[in-house]
Amino acid sequence: MLRLFFLVWLFFSVSLKAFESSLEAKIKVSGAVSDLVFQKGKLFVATERSKVDIIDLEKKQIIKSIEYPYFEDFMGDLQPAKVFSADVSPNGKLLIATIQGTRGSREVYILDLTKDETPKKIISRKEHLPINKVRFVTDTKVVFGLSGDEIILYDLENKKIIYRISVGMSFFSDMALDNDRKILAVVDESGDTHIVDVEKGKVIRNLEEMNKDKAFSVDIKNRVVMSGGRDKKASVFDLKTNTKKEFLSKDFMVFSVGLSPEGKIGAYLYNDKYDIAVVDIPSEKKLGFLKGHISTPSRILFTSQNHIIIGCDNKDIYIWRIEK
Repeated sequence: MLRLFFLVWLFFSVSLKAFESSLEAKIKVSGAVSDLVFQKGKLFVATERSKVDIIDLEKKQIIKSIEYPYFEDFMGDLQPAKVFSADVSPNGKLLIATIQGTRGSREVYILDLTKDETPKKIISRKEHLPINKVRFVTDTKVVFGLSGDEIILYDLENKKIIYRISVGMSFFSDMALDNDRKILAVVDESGDTHIVDVEKGKVIRNLEEMNKDKAFSVDIKNRVVMSGGRDKKASVFDLKTNTKKEFLSKDFMVFSVGLSPEGKIGAYLYNDKYDIAVVDIPSEKKLGFLKGHISTPSRILFTSQNHIIIGCDNKDIYIWRIEK
């Protein structure tokens, strides 16, 4: 009997220690978080208040804020512009951002981070490109995601469009590049996930009904795709093994998802208390929860296998450390 008690105690002790989390920092940024990018020890936070805040993750503080022009609303008044998306070039020198413009338009600005200058407009509202998201493919080429479910590969040096393709028939929601920047995952209102060969400009695969309804968020790491949607689940598809797995929320829409660099650990919005579920994808087990967020987590970003950044609608950035 004593031995049985010891084995039971040992089992639960190991289970409890299987997942540990600690909040390393909570940082207030300029506005609601719309995008997160990690590059060379710095976190770039796109906000809905005309700014991209740059956080030094070692110091755990904002070291610089890049400000963009206000836009003119329909009443003719100036308002802070939403920074829909931002990214940093692989060499860490350039910051690109897509900004809310006058009359519902979009504008794109680029900034050389090595120089003391202001952002330069490279795409104006007059070009009528409804750009929702931007990601660097190389130091000189970026991919744009347009609201009409289109993808553009753009040459920054020559200021021209290399190709413009349609990936689906719905309204664009989100996109993510894999680690090697060769494969792009795109989700939209259909719930399907579209896989694009960035160099060829070709949809190479459609993962139908990854979500049964509108998908809000997508990530891809090491050819593993994770999406979250209105159907209250986070779906995972491994492009290498052609296997699909599903992780349910607690009766709440999955507005945000994120994957570790190896694609083995996933995180997603779990419930209306804004808890984040952390799961082991190969075993399909929930490892634990990140708790204490007081507003909707709009972005989840793994900066390493053990660090997760959560960006929220109330201007808060949470820096979590996890141990599996």
